[in-house]
Amino acid sequence: MHLPRRYGMLSLLLLWRLTSVIIVQTAHVPDEYWQSLEVAHYLAFDYGYLTWEWTLMIRSYIYPFLISILYRALTILSLDFAILLTILPRVFQAVLAAYGDYRFYKWTKSKWMLFLLCLNWYWYYCASRTLINAVETVGTTIALSIFPWKDNYVQSIKFLWIVGFLCMIRPTAAIIWLPLCLYHICSSAEKKIILFGRYVIICFSCFLISILIDSYCYGKFVITPWKFFQVNVLGSVGDIYGKEHTLWYIFVGLPVILGLYYIPFLIAIWRIFRHSVYFHRELIMLIVIGWTLFVYSLLPHKEFRFILPLLPMLIYVSSACTYRLNVKITTFARKSILALLILSNVVPGFYFSLIHQRGTLNVIEFLQHEIRVNPPSTNVLLLTPCHATPLYSYLHVNASVKFLTCEPNFDNSNNYLDEADQFFASPTSWLDNNYVNNKNAVIPTYVIIFDNVVNKITNFLSRYKLIAKIFYTHFPQSNYGEYVLLYKHV
Repeated sequence: MHLPRRYGMLSLLLLWRLTSVIIVQTAHVPDEYWQSLEVAHYLAFDYGYLTWEWTLMIRSYIYPFLISILYRALTILSLDFAILLTILPRVFQAVLAAYGDYRFYKWTKSKWMLFLLCLNWYWYYCASRTLINAVETVGTTIALSIFPWKDNYVQSIKFLWIVGFLCMIRPTAAIIWLPLCLYHICSSAEKKIILFGRYVIICFSCFLISILIDSYCYGKFVITPWKFFQVNVLGSVGDIYGKEHTLWYIFVGLPVILGLYYIPFLIAIWRIFRHSVYFHRELIMLIVIGWTLFVYSLLPHKEFRFILPLLPMLIYVSSACTYRLNVKITTFARKSILALLILSNVVPGFYFSLIHQRGTLNVIEFLQHEIRVNPPSTNVLLLTPCHATPLYSYLHVNASVKFLTCEPNFDNSNNYLDEADQFFASPTSWLDNNYVNNKNAVIPTYVIIFDNVVNKITNFLSRYKLIAKIFYTHFPQSNYGEYVLLYKHV
């Protein structure tokens, strides 16, 4: 018995994305835990820690709320083991990513483009992570697959439901979709007043549903996109997490995400502007890409994941504009280029998925097993950069944990240093003030720290025994080390 072709393709894509749940065993950024799993754990089990973003109510609860439902289901089935709490949300995310890939194939009708999307190392690296950027990428892909382009036979605005919720979950999604929605309104044959009315109804419905969910979870009425705008845009809070050059996305962001396919993308730009009459749809996408990169480039804080939702359009534009190039090439050269393309994605994919920044997850898993065999009075001290590790979503034990915080300077105080900066500026002084000379302090049972700080606090650690030394990265930055260490009080 054979599955219908569409189900066969979807099954293969599902299998491919599920492999990433097993293969990807490293950490990427704190948000994949602290803005999703930790929040969901707090919702489902009523203990944990919420970062300042949640106390200021600038984040939407929609995505963590969905994950909390999975957690509650495990609890009802008496299966709320720590390993399942970490794996099940990633399986859920992998299923979403697989469906997004399938919709990409239905949209492009090109196995080559689908191959490029599945091969892309960065998307494989992020697709099964519980990152809101991964959700935005999937949602953007699905919405693009049903978007009413001018040359489409079907003119529907179902895509707007997805866009509406994306903008509520992550307000910056509006940057990508503003020009596309304007294009649709201007190019649609439908009466503008009727179309505008339908836009208003759908957007208001998404707005209302999102407000209801957020207000229920926060326990008070709140409009999170407005709060997000106040804090991140008007307050420029994101700047504290690092600043990059204005052209960083052009010379670093895109080359890293696209790899060797950055070259076809540059060729596509030239082809589109030279033969724009033949590349109407690609021209619109290129305008959207350019507009999005322009806006993001104006923001000081930049990250690779911020432009991940552009990947479907980047691949579409690059492939559609280059596969018809009249370039004679030998079979050997074609196979060599294909092999180089595969290798350039497989090598970084495996390295970043299996090796780079793995230690912070392993050490928490090690700690979880340690706590299970110790009394409930266990006390843990994390002397790592802010949110370097997940916490209760991986421990699933209501243990007392102290870690270095990094709240922004909301009061605009002069010479402000957050707690993490205070510690790394003078580790010994910080420990003296908080533990050694503090009679009310409870001496921690366990201490987690990177190896680059050990020599600075040898006196404090003299009462501890090293029980785990786990590799973290070959390229330590700022306050991170090459190894993460777990000490136990003796």
